Amino acid sequence: MTGTRNLPGTHITEHAPCWGDPDFAVDDDRWTNATDLIRLCEPVLYVCGHCPFRAACIRQVRPSKSEFSGICGGRIWVNGAVVRALPGVGPEDLPPPVNRKACGTAAGVRAHRRAVEQQCSKCDSFTQAGAQQLELDSA
Repeated sequence: MTGTRNLPGTHITEHAPCWGDPDFAVDDDRWTNATDLIRLCEPVLYVCGHCPFRAACIRQVRPSKSEFSGICGGRIWVNGAVVRALPGVGPEDLPPPVNRKACGTAAGVRAHRRAVEQQCSKCDSFTQAGAQQLELDSA
């Protein structure tokens, strides 16, 4: 995907520290694979650390749906999938969850991850129960 510096309706984050910087929405001709893109993006990812626009950035760019490649919302994306994230960047920046029939199961958890959205309460409970079972099994 080509760099996305001039997206329509991007007025919400036009004052973000990354606005218009080609190192955040990296043009296709600057990289050939995910490793190249990560190498280009990692040195500037820290800028998202205290940025108040992370959630708005994700809402505007919609990286998962647009198959965005570059930095958005404190994460490095390749073709709409998160490949790196800043430490401490949580799901609160991600879009709200879509409730599915599979919610509350491993398949539901995977569906939220594939959609790059927050997890619903049923899937949170499933994840927590699995973590507790792992602790019991390892004790």
